[in-house]
Amino acid sequence: MKTEVVGLRLPIEQIEALKKVADSRAMKVSDLVKEMVTEGLAGVKKGADNSAQIANLVKQMQQLETNLTGGQDWLAEVVMTEIRLTAAARYLAQMAVENTDEVVSYMTSQKGLDPKTKVQWQERRAKQEAMQGDYWVKKAAEAASEAQSKKSNNPA
Repeated sequence: MKTEVVGLRLPIEQIEALKKVADSRAMKVSDLVKEMVTEGLAGVKKGADNSAQIANLVKQMQQLETNLTGGQDWLAEVVMTEIRLTAAARYLAQMAVENTDEVVSYMTSQKGLDPKTKVQWQERRAKQEAMQGDYWVKKAAEAASEAQSKKSNNPA
């Protein structure tokens, strides 16, 4: 390989440091500087190669973020639709129960349900619903705790 002499001005401290490193490695200062320049240029070239890979990874991460955001939006819409449908179903079921109360009362006594009994039945149902709600919230919390425990015991 063809070579050329290059003059280089450095602060005295750096020249002294180069001499110490060269001495510790049993090298000439010029050979040490050649080695350092060669390694530095190789690192610059490698860095340029890595830049394209990094740019590609950033692009892929941005696409992944876009996909995740879209998935979150879709999932939120699905959940909101399910909540709306559940609320509507609950309302219709409540209306059916109240109408059934009236029908049963009429069939057994040939008269409509008196207001006092109707309120008692509604209060009893509200208590039962609250108990069921508490039960299922507790079950969901237990399931979440169990899943978290399994996850922490079996890290991926």
